[in-house]
Amino acid sequence: MPELPEVESIRNHLKRDIIGKVIRRVEVLTQKQFQGDEKKIVGHKIVDIVRHGKILAIKLDSGLYLNFHFKLTGQLLFAKDSRNAKFIYNIPLAFGNKMPGHSTRVIINFTDGSALYFNELRKFGWIKLTEKQERSLGEDVMTSKFNKKYFAEKLENTRRPIKIVLMDQDRFAGVGNIYASEALFDARLNPELPANSLTVEQSNHLYRSIIKVITQGIKHRGSSGKDEVYILPDGSKGEHQYHFNVYQQEGKPCKRCQTIIVRIKQGGRSSFFCPKCQVYGTEFQ
Repeated sequence: MPELPEVESIRNHLKRDIIGKVIRRVEVLTQKQFQGDEKKIVGHKIVDIVRHGKILAIKLDSGLYLNFHFKLTGQLLFAKDSRNAKFIYNIPLAFGNKMPGHSTRVIINFTDGSALYFNELRKFGWIKLTEKQERSLGEDVMTSKFNKKYFAEKLENTRRPIKIVLMDQDRFAGVGNIYASEALFDARLNPELPANSLTVEQSNHLYRSIIKVITQGIKHRGSSGKDEVYILPDGSKGEHQYHFNVYQQEGKPCKRCQTIIVRIKQGGRSSFFCPKCQVYGTEFQ
């Protein structure tokens, strides 16, 4: 699932490609994936591309927002020529390198002949037309409102495992499985540690670690993990997977102490950690 660095990388890429373009036609191939009346955006110009947490939004000159949530397998691809929308790379889950592909759900055509393709194999992701930018309740972790005080307050009222709490979008918008695992490793905290048991020092360290790993993820244009589903709008992959310390590294030696990285299940998701470096969990007390 694309997290903040992946969505931010898509945003940065699209800002170069589609700002100023005018929408000529919208083809909704799977109605479930588009919420709203697509006719309302035809003839309108794209004036900005914004993001909150994992949700990307295209702002139109009408004031409306076209919001995208990628969920598990969502992709956005841009082609300069919709008549020959062929990419250098094979597109994961699309069965080839030409658009529209097997997983294409919505096509946004522009007046200059270019097009934007929304792919989503699992059909969990969506495009939603709204008057206000779609947001989760939590503060975006790359904004000034996400500070040490806010972070500590959101940990104080829950004994849920810290890993689960970090991925709660109603608390911390943008953090998912990848960057929660990496931040906890950087802060030397076990993923099963109760959130409200962190000391002030541990909380501050984890806060800094979140900013650090998210910033690194953006620098590397996001993470294309083992499934390689996440791609940029030109079909290329991110590179942060080459810098993982624990995520998807089970069975490999820890880069700090050479102890073997382990994987456990938390809330139906995999958590990866070093059982020697990250020894603050209840099972080690």
